Amino acid sequence: MNRVQALYDTTLELDTLVSQQVTAENREDVVQSLTELMETRSQQMEELQPPFSPEEEKLGRALLPLNERISSNVQQIFDQLKVDMRIIKKQKQSGKKYINPYASMQTLDGRFLDKRK
Repeated sequence: MNRVQALYDTTLELDTLVSQQVTAENREDVVQSLTELMETRSQQMEELQPPFSPEEEKLGRALLPLNERISSNVQQIFDQLKVDMRIIKKQKQSGKKYINPYASMQTLDGRFLDKRK
């Protein structure tokens, strides 16, 4: 197996992973697999050194559209993750306000303010 073929196979595996539907139940597994595949792929890319055979150049050209599709899918996954994190943070704040609704109010009624220092 040539050098570029291993990178191509890893890239295809990564493409199928990010192309699948990501739900709240499988998100952690998908992100963990994504991280492992990206690390493997980056090591394979570092090992690539020219000169390349015509067959390897052909595979390299086939990698370019896959890379673009993978990066856009990964960006969508992380954008959805950010949205979910914002929703959870807002729910936590709403829960705190429901438990103690007057915590954020600053009233000075009934207090003596000493203007001297």
